Amino acid sequence: MIRITGLLLITLLPFFTFAQREYKGLPDDLDQQKIIFIKYEPINISDEEAVSEEEIHILTRKKQHNLATEQANEYLQTAAIDYPFDYAIAAHSSYESLIPAGYKYVLECNSFDNERLMKSPESGILLIYDFHIKDLTTGDIYLLFELDEMKVYDYRLIMKKLLKLTSKKFN
Repeated sequence: MIRITGLLLITLLPFFTFAQREYKGLPDDLDQQKIIFIKYEPINISDEEAVSEEEIHILTRKKQHNLATEQANEYLQTAAIDYPFDYAIAAHSSYESLIPAGYKYVLECNSFDNERLMKSPESGILLIYDFHIKDLTTGDIYLLFELDEMKVYDYRLIMKKLLKLTSKKFN
């Protein structure tokens, strides 16, 4: 029975993953729901010597991330106070523990998973990241705005943009 269930899950999983929908703008019920804001987490840096130019660049990016993390999280703490609805602040690695407490949404960006720090981008390329709200009950995505890699740590700017959108929609 377990094999059949596992096989059924593996077979149907792609259908559930592609069932998520994308929308532009805020969810209609955001003013009545709880949202999670993701704080940045420092990344572990190994003690190994960086030898190649790419390894040195990646190590530098990781160190810069760790320096920016502290200030970004401070900005989040102070800027989130102005958010007019219920919210919590959690780490990317642990925010799912808040779902049973009634949190329906999470403000996400693929910069929070730190994958971009594991390789060196092409020279001269400025990385752009989408900020979106994810519905934790359906997987639906609400696209909000884009920021380049130089601004993803500026939670004052992120919250300012989010507050502008909420004020337009709910006032």
